[in-house]
Amino acid sequence: MPYNRFYSTVYQNFRDGKYDDGLRGLAGYKVYITTSASFRKIYNQLVTVLDKIIESSPTQKSQSGGTTSGVSMTQLTRPLVRLNILLEYQKKRRVIDDDLADGIKQALDEIRANLNNPDNAVKYATALRDSLDAFLAYVIYGMKGRGEEEYGY
Repeated sequence: MPYNRFYSTVYQNFRDGKYDDGLRGLAGYKVYITTSASFRKIYNQLVTVLDKIIESSPTQKSQSGGTTSGVSMTQLTRPLVRLNILLEYQKKRRVIDDDLADGIKQALDEIRANLNNPDNAVKYATALRDSLDAFLAYVIYGMKGRGEEEYGY
């Protein structure tokens, strides 16, 4: 895959536990098309699937007394593919920046490729979730109101 700034400077650092480096990567990350409202719509769909993966972990099951959403990792392949399609569609419509969409898609592909290894899938899903949360806080809400009036934030 070609070099992708979001994937390389944000997600990979979060995945590898280098949170300070990931936050530094966000400090210089700029979006030109993505608005708060457009990102929130995509974000909500992304975190729903990522949370299902995170909740499917054996560690999460033992902490919650054995109860989870009941979704097996293999059942999450289709939702991950659909997220990839959604990101490509929104990128083509010029709703989300190319680099951001491609970086998230690359991370989703990495998660999907590791669904047979639940520990890695959970680790990668957690890293992407943390990356998206940080992106939302540091970049989207740092844009000083661009598009936020649509949601009333």
